[in-house]
Amino acid sequence: MNKSKTLLKTDSRLGQLESMVVQPYSVIWDCCCDHGLLGMSLLKRKRAGEVIFVDVIAKQMEKLEKTLTQSCPRDEYSWRVYCEDLKNIVVPNRDSQLFIIAGVGSHQAIEFINSLCASAPSTSLDFLICSVHGNYSVRESLIKKGFKLKGERIIFENNRFYEGIYVSKSAGEKIVNTGSIMWDWSDPDHQEYWQRVVGHYRQKAKTDPIQCQPIVQSYETLLTSISNF
Repeated sequence: MNKSKTLLKTDSRLGQLESMVVQPYSVIWDCCCDHGLLGMSLLKRKRAGEVIFVDVIAKQMEKLEKTLTQSCPRDEYSWRVYCEDLKNIVVPNRDSQLFIIAGVGSHQAIEFINSLCASAPSTSLDFLICSVHGNYSVRESLIKKGFKLKGERIIFENNRFYEGIYVSKSAGEKIVNTGSIMWDWSDPDHQEYWQRVVGHYRQKAKTDPIQCQPIVQSYETLLTSISNF
C-alpha cells in the first residue's frame, strides 16, 4: 500500500519542508521525528536510499517502528529507528547525507548542529532546519560553520510562523541572518511575520539592548529598499 500521495498535506508545515528536498540523498536523518511522517514520506518518494529516524521518546519510537514495518516493508525500503539523543549520534562517513531537525527550539537545534558537525568534521552534511523560534541565532550558527544556502521558506501553520532553512557547505548562496530569498513583501502573511519578529526583538531590546538592538536593526534594513511595504 503506497500512501505517499496522502501522507502529508502539501500546505502543511511538514509538507512544505518535504517539497524543499528536491535532490536524492544516500541517507536522510529524520531527527526529533515524533510520528516520523516526514521521513516516511521522503522514503516513499525515493528521496533517499535509507531514512534513519531518531528521537528520545521510547514509546513513540516503538510505535513508529511498528508503523514502518507495516507501511514500508524492508524488502522494499531501507530504514532504521534509533531511540537516542541526537547529540550522542556518531555520524557515519557516507556521502550525501541530509539531517532534518524540526520541532525543537533554537538552542537545541544549535546544540544538535554543533554536535553533528563535531562528530563528522570532514564529512559533508546538509541540514534542513525548522526550529520553533530563534531563527536568527540558528542562521548565525550556520554562518559561523561555513554553511551556504540551498533554499529557505516562510511557513504558516495554525497561526504560527516557521522558517525552513536548507543549507549545505557546497551550496553557493550566502546565508543572511534575517533571511533573504524567502521574503515576498507583497504577501500579507510575510508582512505580518516581519512585524511579529521585529516586535519580539524590540521587546527584548528593552532589557537587553546590547544583544537585541542590533538584531532589530538587521531586520529593519530589510525594508530600506522596499517601497510597497
